[in-house]
Amino acid sequence: MYDANLIETQPIATTIDNNLDPNTLEDKLQDKLQHIISSFELELTQSQQKALTKLWQFVHSSEHFFLLAGYAGTGKSTIVFAVIKELVRLGKRVAITAPTNKAVEVVRSIAIKHGLSVDCFTIHQLMGLSVVDKRGKRSLEQTSPSKLYLYDLVFLDECSMVGKELWDSITDQFLDRNLLLSNRKLILMGDSAQLYPVGEGLSPTFKVQQKIVMKEVVRQTGDSPLLDFVTATRTAIKSKSQIFRPKSRFDADKVSGAFKVNRNTLVTYALKQIKANFDRNPNCFRILCYTNKQVNYYNRIIRQEIYGQNSPRYVVGERLIAKKAIFNPEGKTIVISTSTEFTVLDAVETKYFNYKAYRIKVSDDKSIKQIYVLHESEQKRFQNDLEDKLNLAKKKPFFWHRYYQFRDKIFAEVDNCYALTVHNSQGSTFSEGAIDSKDLLKRLYVGDESERKKLKEYHRLWYVGSSRMQHKLLFT
Repeated sequence: MYDANLIETQPIATTIDNNLDPNTLEDKLQDKLQHIISSFELELTQSQQKALTKLWQFVHSSEHFFLLAGYAGTGKSTIVFAVIKELVRLGKRVAITAPTNKAVEVVRSIAIKHGLSVDCFTIHQLMGLSVVDKRGKRSLEQTSPSKLYLYDLVFLDECSMVGKELWDSITDQFLDRNLLLSNRKLILMGDSAQLYPVGEGLSPTFKVQQKIVMKEVVRQTGDSPLLDFVTATRTAIKSKSQIFRPKSRFDADKVSGAFKVNRNTLVTYALKQIKANFDRNPNCFRILCYTNKQVNYYNRIIRQEIYGQNSPRYVVGERLIAKKAIFNPEGKTIVISTSTEFTVLDAVETKYFNYKAYRIKVSDDKSIKQIYVLHESEQKRFQNDLEDKLNLAKKKPFFWHRYYQFRDKIFAEVDNCYALTVHNSQGSTFSEGAIDSKDLLKRLYVGDESERKKLKEYHRLWYVGSSRMQHKLLFT
């Protein structure tokens, strides 16, 4: 139980004296707004000024939720971090969150570049939420105390990734009338053109009533060939029948932009960048695909070139990604989320649950964890045992729990991450990268959805993939 007497619970609007004449109050708000505007080195566009004004008005309102939506290149981050800087200057308690660890690292790096020292978490960490498995069904539950009471404002980036279950938990906490949680505000940032949450439609975060949508791209056509390419992919999302056909766009020096290459050139360039920079900057270059099969192809040939054909299965310093959630030994709590990347610190062969396995010590840049991966020589035996447990569960429902425990929670599934699916890349930012466009085309021919729905997601894949890159994109 928290002691309310030990915690500041004043609403953020108390930065301004509410006893002032309304005209004087408005003048005070405008003065602070002008202070923010004057901090920009470049003149704001009309769209940016409007967004900044509405966001600042929301901060001093009684509303709980605000959505700042906008496409790539519209300057959302510029506006948001200017407001955060002013709020911190005024002594307000601010947290920046995102749905995934990858996205948190991106916003943390932006905050550092702006000279800001603010707390950054996943939204799950802030609210004390974890994915809990019960009889094969996973759900969000409160597993630790919420930290929400510590902050006046919370910013949630990449809100397009927030599904219904998570959004319900968020609204429940922010609308809680408990004294410790009253007057807390959530500012959502996102892009409705991104991929939808898995198995769902458009994120419910885009239904927030208090909002502004930024549509004006800040950099003008020609200033950024890569941004021009990204904008073309986003425009294609609105098409009902025309398939996006990527074309090269680059500057006069061919240093930045989007470049069409063949797969051999792609792999050669990827190897050059990864060998030179990946150890100190994993986000220097990634290859993005639609299918896991193509991801595995690139990861296999790149790893072989880097470590050699006869290298140990896991090498110290090697960077891996979790292909599915990794649970603690009790099988109740997820210790490493799906798509989280980590580095191998140590790897030895051992026995685990009577199977030959690898015991791997890994670091995800925050903590050190120990995981177990099934040895490749045991795959067939494990699958046979899994089949036996499935047949038993079908006869005796009591054993379903043991089946799911055995299938999902004993061994971690990990892989290299030189290549990723576009879905796994969402929320990340890479200096350079590549898209296997032939693999993306497969989205048009798989699944039972309508042709129009397939086409729309195909274009979203292009938009999300290309907008991950900061300087250069190669595509096949």
